[in-house]
Amino acid sequence: MNPQSLPKIFTDSLQMYRRELDDLDAQLIALLAVRFAITRNIGALKASHGVAAADPAREREQLDRLVSLSADSDLPSEVTRAVFETLFRFVRANHLAQASSATAVER
Repeated sequence: MNPQSLPKIFTDSLQMYRRELDDLDAQLIALLAVRFAITRNIGALKASHGVAAADPAREREQLDRLVSLSADSDLPSEVTRAVFETLFRFVRANHLAQASSATAVER
């Protein structure tokens, strides 16, 4: 179907939904920034006390809790799992880098 032949109600609705998504995406970015600031604080705390950068048991507990929350919100668990496994991977990498830096400073 030619986009010019689509009814105005369709194009108006599509634009409205896209604006809503754009607003939500901006909110997600802001929340992720806050989340990463907190995880950097945790990484610094762990590094300063010589605590392991990764905590696989905590990650599993969190993932289970978040998947359960997603079910309550009618969000496919695969989405939650993929998003948070990715976030956890980045946080682990950041914590490892912080631990490395802390060790280098101690030398």
